[in-house]
Amino acid sequence: MKTKIVSLLIISLFVFSFVPAVFGQSPTPDEKVKEIRDAVKEKVREKLEETQEGQKKAFVGEIAEVSNSTLTLETRSGEQQAEVDEEAIIIGKNRSEIDFEDLEIGNYVIAMGYLDENEVLQTKRVAVTEKLKVLTQQVAAGKVTDISADENIITVKNEKKGVIYTVEATTKTTITQKTNDGEAEKIKFSEIEENDWLVAIGTSTENEEKIITAKLIHVIPDKSKSEPTLTPEAEEEPTPSPSEEE
Repeated sequence: MKTKIVSLLIISLFVFSFVPAVFGQSPTPDEKVKEIRDAVKEKVREKLEETQEGQKKAFVGEIAEVSNSTLTLETRSGEQQAEVDEEAIIIGKNRSEIDFEDLEIGNYVIAMGYLDENEVLQTKRVAVTEKLKVLTQQVAAGKVTDISADENIITVKNEKKGVIYTVEATTKTTITQKTNDGEAEKIKFSEIEENDWLVAIGTSTENEEKIITAKLIHVIPDKSKSEPTLTPEAEEEPTPSPSEEE
């Protein structure tokens, strides 16, 4: 693909070299044609340099070893090597430029550059950052067993699977409730009650407690929570206690 792009750019440069002869009497090209021709030359140069340097790539991971100008990074894909150029820009956690010697084992970094034929990253830029949190999609379904109104956190138990979920609602969480006619209406967090059934869809992060930050919570109220209705017979003839019989 890169070879085709370079070839097209070179052909374009060749064509533009004849523009003055076709559209003007003077052998000297006008300023507009010169600008176009220079731009094409620059594009050809950039593409050739990119082809020679290799494929653009970035490694993200923790520094496991520092040896001379090479970093060994522990990434999600395994161990990777990053050869840091002498003129590489290295940015520290405080967003200011630092030296290669300031990099330490355990630093979490993003290394950017070009991958060579030996799968070593020829690094032009390094940024020290906080470890990235990997979000995973989660679904929680079950009965509400506990509610913390102050933190907007619900505990949900799935009896069938024997799993307990912790669900967090934020200002961006959409909360709906099933109505008697089967439709869904928006409700507030405070309207969720214990023993309600719900389904929560959201994300959780690795290496932390399994707290699901919900994007959507759909509540199915527990109809069994309604007050029992006393029959007339029960009201007229209450069952006496043992002490009353004696």
